[in-house]
Amino acid sequence: MSCLLASSVAFGQDFLTDKEYGRQLYLDPRGIACIKCHGDDGKGSFIAKYTTRSGKVKEITAPDITNLDYEGFKEGVMNGKGVMPKYYLTDEEIHAIYVYINKGQDNE
Repeated sequence: MSCLLASSVAFGQDFLTDKEYGRQLYLDPRGIACIKCHGDDGKGSFIAKYTTRSGKVKEITAPDITNLDYEGFKEGVMNGKGVMPKYYLTDEEIHAIYVYINKGQDNE
């Protein structure tokens, strides 16, 4: 039974392009939801505002991720930085998200 399920999952993935798979990951499955911080188009968006002890108001914004080369993008996803958490994604998942945010172009 598990062989049948595994083969149907593998077979089903062949019907999705990298861009389509990347879109699914970018929008929300498994709690990834890149869209929540990086916005609809990957150009970044407002995350939160806070006040420092000295009374200064600061904003946290997610950066534009559409201008990164593949290695820089992969590094950010795998290691995180600042408020960006580290994600445990496969190379295939990272590549698919990268292709999606670059409008289907594989700029590796």
